[in-house]
Amino acid sequence: MKSSVIVFLIMLALSDCRKQKEASQEPDNPNVPTPVVPVPAADVILTPRQKDYNHMTLTPDRMEWEVTTTANDPYLFVDAEAPVNIGTHYILSFESFNTTESLPLLLYVGTPLNANHLIEGYTLPRTEGWTSNAYDMSVTLEPPEEPFTSIRIRFGNTDGKTVRLRNFILRAPTDREKEQAEQREDNLRRDRELSERLQSYLTESFASSVTSVDISFHTGQVTVQGQYSGSSLLNAGLAEIPMWQDATGIDEPASFTPLTSSSANFTFERFAGDGHDRFLSGWAMMRKDNQGTETRYELLSPVRYADNITPRANLPKIVPASLKGIGGCPLDHQDMTDLGIASVTFNIILDAILYRDNAAGRVAYEYAGKTWYAATGAGSHVDGIDRDVRIAAQHGWMVSAILLIPVNRQGSKFSWLAQAAHPDTEMSAAFSMPNFTTREGAEAYAATIAFLAERYGKDDPGRIHHYIIHNEIQNGFYWTNAGRKTMETYMNLYQKSMRTVQTLARLYDPNAKTFISLDHDWNRKGDPRGYAGRDMLDLLVKFSRQEGDFEWGIAFHPYAQDINNPRTWEDNQAYYSFNTPYLTFKNLEVLDAWVEQASVLYKGVSPREIQFTEQGLNSPDYGEQRLKEQAAGMAYVWAKVERLRNVTAFQYHLWADAYEEAGLKLGLRKYNNAAGDPYGKKPIWYLYQACGTSAWETVAASYKAVIGVGNWSEAYYGGTIN
Repeated sequence: MKSSVIVFLIMLALSDCRKQKEASQEPDNPNVPTPVVPVPAADVILTPRQKDYNHMTLTPDRMEWEVTTTANDPYLFVDAEAPVNIGTHYILSFESFNTTESLPLLLYVGTPLNANHLIEGYTLPRTEGWTSNAYDMSVTLEPPEEPFTSIRIRFGNTDGKTVRLRNFILRAPTDREKEQAEQREDNLRRDRELSERLQSYLTESFASSVTSVDISFHTGQVTVQGQYSGSSLLNAGLAEIPMWQDATGIDEPASFTPLTSSSANFTFERFAGDGHDRFLSGWAMMRKDNQGTETRYELLSPVRYADNITPRANLPKIVPASLKGIGGCPLDHQDMTDLGIASVTFNIILDAILYRDNAAGRVAYEYAGKTWYAATGAGSHVDGIDRDVRIAAQHGWMVSAILLIPVNRQGSKFSWLAQAAHPDTEMSAAFSMPNFTTREGAEAYAATIAFLAERYGKDDPGRIHHYIIHNEIQNGFYWTNAGRKTMETYMNLYQKSMRTVQTLARLYDPNAKTFISLDHDWNRKGDPRGYAGRDMLDLLVKFSRQEGDFEWGIAFHPYAQDINNPRTWEDNQAYYSFNTPYLTFKNLEVLDAWVEQASVLYKGVSPREIQFTEQGLNSPDYGEQRLKEQAAGMAYVWAKVERLRNVTAFQYHLWADAYEEAGLKLGLRKYNNAAGDPYGKKPIWYLYQACGTSAWETVAASYKAVIGVGNWSEAYYGGTIN
């Protein structure tokens, strides 16, 4: 599902994870006493190490150092002459002269070099003169092992960047830096408190309830019904709680309508007097208590969001002609027809849709009382989407679009991105979570989704049938960042994003669905900052049960356990159990069974839809054996996929090998400049072409011996999964 740039970024992340894992496996020696680290009386001087640096040239120039990056992952070490007390001297300070661009920094503090000692989120600014920088080294998940004497610093993640550096020191914090540290700790404390409230809220059995929230495109009204179970109606009412408010600790709802009977039935106009969109609001029974000069609101029921939606038109549900899809292939390429493709994915970069100011090629777009300007001119992102959906419509392909919010690296305070990207997003991330902390943020995001839903919820230029919400959220610290969050507070943000998109999309297409994006980490964390996929899904089910179920699906990326190895049938940590660490090509049956559990069914009736929206098999080289194993892996996977009951699409990633993928060769075709065979078709191309056709048995037959099966039914696990 990713562009080549996105895949390049994930390979960097995977590379770091591998390095962290290797470093963290150093044995501990309990017989070595812990040294006593002295408290320095003054700043600690650090010196760049003139060895062990990676993918850069390091040139000393008197008291300065010139760094030129030469490839991915360019880093160096700075060393102290004596051990440092991290408890007192934790501010890394140095001066830089960087005229290229702002560079994200990645730092490892001390040893071991693993995720517990990693710091991300800082940047080296672009400047036209020398500037002093200061970075807090105390924010690691764990303090470094003592004696602490070194820091590893990565400057960006690409080649061709030159910066000059000088005066590396570790020092004690200033008063201002102490205040910032206290604020950071306060933010983490408030996040933990919200997490505790959410845990209690999601498991509480309320006596009162909002039973339905109906919205209609045609009437422009929302009708809310509920049942109050208290002994007295005094101070009881129906509260409106917009997405940007926290129902578990609300100061004052957007509106409060007193109850006149135990059965509530109220109708409101879509847009409130202040312009906000009530279609996206939640509704709950609350009690308003006046205590002196203070007014408090007590939650008497769960919040409920729109669950019955009357759309603009009853568009037909698309049913793909086959399971076979693809991502990354130009939609007008002949391969799309020759391969028999029935579904496609592509990215929508959301900060390239609406703008706050007008310019050539932009048209006004009104939402929630505010005028935005949509870039629709020739060559714009919208123009490209128009072209792709038009081609897809002509061929009858199902379209699932991936919604991505970049990081506001430029720091602009007046852009769409400044409002819509979560304010806690770390600069080291690839993409951001939407901002549901303010009305401005929630409405900037909703305006863009409303524009997309309206434009692509009809046949001209073509439809986007489904929306994949962001990317691989188990590792959201990188792919969908909102700063440091507990799983509960992170999922609270994410499910609001899902509900926003689904509500607005279904105003135009009653069959549109949102899909949660997950990678192959199922019952494990790929990184200490991440989450387990199964836990994330369980939590989404809890939100759905408590706040009104909606018809979400799962966009899963079941790469092999080792993405480099095409022999996925040998994955040794992919079990046929809900407790499996990995969910890969080998045990796809687990996800198919998971969505059929009674506790997971949509409204207790329908299994959740599954789309495999990004996955491929690697050919480590172009030798005959490796190419055969890649194709065999695809044959093995297809033998499973065809037997799964709840899968509607399998979009292969990637069409052709790309150098940006850091050595991975997942493509159906070779590199564009492969020696003697540019864009040459690999054996997997012909295998994928045969998938789902009468030619399958003939083309796939030779791969049975590679896998070790006598017939393809042996590839599918038909036993009990629990």
